[in-house]
Amino acid sequence: MTKTYLDSAAEAKQKLNAISPSMCMAKWLQVSMHLPLGKTQSCYHPPTHNIPLDELKQNKTALHNTKEKSLQRSMMLKGERPSGCQYCWNIEDAPNGPHLSDRHYRSSEEWVGEDGWNEVLEAGANGNINPRYVEVNFNQACNFKCSYCGPVYSTEWEKEADEHGPLPLSGKYETWNNLELLKKQGAMPLLGSSKDNPYVEAFWEWWPELYKTLKVFRMTGGEPLMDKNTFRVLEYVNNNPKQDLELSITSNMNPPSAKLFDKFMTLVKEIETPRTWHNGQSQHTGSACKHFNLYVSLDTVGDHAEYLRTGLNYDTLLSNTHRFLKESKNSHVNFINTFNIMSIPRLLDFLKLVMQLRQTYKTDNDSHRVWFDIPYLRLPDWMSIQNIANYPGIVNYLNICVDYMEQHDDCFKDYEVAKLKRNIAWIEQASSDVSQQQLVQRKKNFYVYFSALDQRRKTNFTTVFPELSEWWNACKLEEQCKEVEQ
Repeated sequence: MTKTYLDSAAEAKQKLNAISPSMCMAKWLQVSMHLPLGKTQSCYHPPTHNIPLDELKQNKTALHNTKEKSLQRSMMLKGERPSGCQYCWNIEDAPNGPHLSDRHYRSSEEWVGEDGWNEVLEAGANGNINPRYVEVNFNQACNFKCSYCGPVYSTEWEKEADEHGPLPLSGKYETWNNLELLKKQGAMPLLGSSKDNPYVEAFWEWWPELYKTLKVFRMTGGEPLMDKNTFRVLEYVNNNPKQDLELSITSNMNPPSAKLFDKFMTLVKEIETPRTWHNGQSQHTGSACKHFNLYVSLDTVGDHAEYLRTGLNYDTLLSNTHRFLKESKNSHVNFINTFNIMSIPRLLDFLKLVMQLRQTYKTDNDSHRVWFDIPYLRLPDWMSIQNIANYPGIVNYLNICVDYMEQHDDCFKDYEVAKLKRNIAWIEQASSDVSQQQLVQRKKNFYVYFSALDQRRKTNFTTVFPELSEWWNACKLEEQCKEVEQ
């Protein structure tokens, strides 16, 4: 019997537990580098932390191997839980478990490799280790204003915040899109991806060495198709083939110029074109990399998706997705559904889209070319799926979606079903995770936030999401009660 992704994750759990009950390979072998901000994190779940310039001057691998990360590694080796990894702890502690979290799935993936486990143990907490899975964003250039994003990661958000001022949020979210406060805190990417950015310079200095051990390299943003560094990487890989490299970008599939997408497609097809090259004393024939992955940010479908991600033309996204799948060979598309309140009403339609694309496009060996993931959104917390735990019919509807996937088990994988089930379990844990006071504040922020966006962007929440009108009215009532109290 072929071992499934779920089986591999279960095996990885046993291997991790043999080291410690909080161990995770991603803390050593994976990194997300936010170069315009000078920040780093392990996978994309923990919060980012600063890359001190004094550390970077002494050691260019401090883009990954910071002293702060060494402390987190030390905790894991001792069996302690770093607070920044709460995403996985939430999953593992959710009811109806045990549930496999992303630290189990990540640690089981091919890029870790058997030798990776030994390398991590040899490095210990303080060793300078080259990551095998690298995500990088070179700047904040973006033509979208996604609902859960802000000016730190989007130039369009920055323009809106500059024109209209901050949204009327309070407490810990006072700085969410307040340019003045963000700049005072040093949170804005002041240097962008200019030649003066020491983090971008350090990356390109490290790149030739880093490239040797890379297994997965992923470019994010902003919108990476708007950044020249993206094309520099694609050209480098095309000219320096690496047969064990998985190369990818995360795109909104709506670049501001069709020429950018044309240029991107040209390079992808060149990378896929077989060639013969020499690596040391060995000769190889094949594409410039193992395969190419295109991650597409899509949280739901149709006008729901366009509301969530201002700037999105859904038809253009679908057209470009079809073009990519038709013109590339065995490259994959991976939809990232950052699972939030507005992802839920049309989840079944989202799953049907995935199934239709899977049936239309397959690899040469008849396996899937279209994938998806549904990591639950944590911030901003007013969009969290836990907030609607008691909303009529929500859990029942999600269970209908589970049934749909299980009925089409020839299309959907067991671990994909498991990920939806663990999201449902996390919703059902809301009563212990979210106090009534916290829920009231989240409702107020939801109404204030989207009312302001509707006014600015000439949209109407309940017109787009009639399925959530009862939730909207409940949020509105909480805000009106606050006004009465004042």
